[in-house]
Amino acid sequence: MAKVSDFGLSRLGAITASTSHVKTQVKGTFGYLDPEYYRTRTLSKKSDVYSFGVVLYEVLCARPAVLVEEEEGKVSLAGWALECSRNGTINCIIDPSLRGKIATASLIAFVEIAVKCLSVPRTQRPAMGDVVHSLELALQAQENEDWKEEVQS
Repeated sequence: MAKVSDFGLSRLGAITASTSHVKTQVKGTFGYLDPEYYRTRTLSKKSDVYSFGVVLYEVLCARPAVLVEEEEGKVSLAGWALECSRNGTINCIIDPSLRGKIATASLIAFVEIAVKCLSVPRTQRPAMGDVVHSLELALQAQENEDWKEEVQS
């Protein structure tokens, strides 16, 4: 089973008795970092939810968290995918190998989960338990569609 770790490990504490502080300058991988972290310099469980939302879009689009565009330079997948999700053009950016295979209800549920995970402010993001439950429902929608197709053929 794959697991996504959190940023909390980077702040475990002092390594030796002579080192008694933890640096709090902004660190992390561009594309995955909670935008509010840049402003507040605080991480929370909701920061991890944001990062997981980016991973959901990586899976859906088969693209990295940071896209390199010739004219714009580095562009975050999260920003681009959110824009496409909101203006109804998500089908243009999903992984071509998923087109025609993913049930509409499952796709809609999956995208809604990813959008919620990337909400700003972070207080509007769901808890990870709710994300897991919603993903299970999206999977059920896909399995129901697959079962219908099996019965019809």
